[in-house]
Amino acid sequence: MRRLILVIALVALSGCATLAPERERPAMPVPEAWNAPAQTGPLAGVDELGWRDVFPDSALQKLISTALHQNRSLRQAVLAMDKARAQFGIARADRIPNIDASGQNSNQRLPADLHGGIEGIDRQWNVGLGISSFELDFFGRVKSLEDSALESYLATEEARRAAHISLVSQVARGYLTLAGDREHLALARETLESRQATLDLTMAQLAHGMSTELARHQAEEVVAVAQAEVARLTAQVAMDENALAVLVGVPVPELGLPARAINDVALRTTVEPGLPSELLTRRPDILEAEHRLWAAGAEIGAARAAFFPRIGLTTTAGLASLELTDLFDSAQRAWTFVPSITLPLFDAGRNKARLEAAKAEQQIRVAQYEQTIQNAFREVSDALAKNQGYEGQVKAQARRAASAEKSRLLVDQRFSAGLESAFAVHDAERTLFTARQNLLDARLARKLAMVELFTALGGGWQENGLHASAQ
Repeated sequence: MRRLILVIALVALSGCATLAPERERPAMPVPEAWNAPAQTGPLAGVDELGWRDVFPDSALQKLISTALHQNRSLRQAVLAMDKARAQFGIARADRIPNIDASGQNSNQRLPADLHGGIEGIDRQWNVGLGISSFELDFFGRVKSLEDSALESYLATEEARRAAHISLVSQVARGYLTLAGDREHLALARETLESRQATLDLTMAQLAHGMSTELARHQAEEVVAVAQAEVARLTAQVAMDENALAVLVGVPVPELGLPARAINDVALRTTVEPGLPSELLTRRPDILEAEHRLWAAGAEIGAARAAFFPRIGLTTTAGLASLELTDLFDSAQRAWTFVPSITLPLFDAGRNKARLEAAKAEQQIRVAQYEQTIQNAFREVSDALAKNQGYEGQVKAQARRAASAEKSRLLVDQRFSAGLESAFAVHDAERTLFTARQNLLDARLARKLAMVELFTALGGGWQENGLHASAQ
């Protein structure tokens, strides 16, 4: 009993401390405020918003929900997290003695000169419980390896969250891009019809001597340009659907998406960015880099512990007998207690090299952590600036498109009355087409910028935010 208590005490005392360096989060290498004007109006923090709050469009919600269940890349991230969790379980188990039950029957024949002058066969029966080769972790080597495995597991959990956010963002961008290109295609077809009507009118005028061959060739040219644009955009829409199908995991036609104008896709347009320092606890890529940094520190602890003695323990308690019939007699109790110690004396510099490699790895992780923070700050600052700028662009492009529409109507009226040339009509149509294209591009860019901001702030990993809290 005293020996059992001693073993338990040694196990409890081992691994209470490690030789890993103190955890110290590097200073945040970014300003304390965003380089963008503050948004106005009622704002909600990104922590309060789920992706259903940011993307209230029902068709987009259906796409995102399907993608979160079907996407193969996200599935890989989840499986990687499961693997890291299992590896942490292995490392944690190394800190606890393995108790094994054993039974053995040994038979040995020895010659007379090795058996007290009598030739014979020795038989022995053994049963018992034992601890085999358990390392008493006085210098924290095993504890450091466990800490490293834990931080690696937590890092993969953050990587899964990052993959989740990225997938939500990619699906939203893919849906918006598809809606924008569909609208571009509709505009190109409308323009083709208009130019075809102009060509028909020019041909009629030519038949009555009211136009020229030059006007006819010019009209045919702009019709061919419009036909080429329709063909290009038709292919682009198909490619958009293919890209979206890869993200969602099922063919887009099976989802029955409605043909929706980009301006009709509902999207939250305001969010409170908070302070740059809040990104440290919100962005999964920053949290992943931080856990990788802590894991590298734990590896230093394990490398340092390799310079110190490794103390092992093997012990058994059970019954032993020469005869099976006597094996379970109380007088046949037996035990072994075999402590061992291994002290590194010469390893050709292996332990030192491992320690230097672990320290270098930690410095690499520090640099990666700081770079991740800098990239996150730039992404948020850029997204804030874009959201401020695109609002004005949309309004300006809308005014330009309205003016171009009025100009084209006036030119059409004058052309029908024979007061304008076909060249003026073509020029007005090109101007209107370009203006409407630019308006569509500005509207799409503004929507995409909001998706970019939401993603850069680290939102989107939860499904519901405001809706869930209201319930």
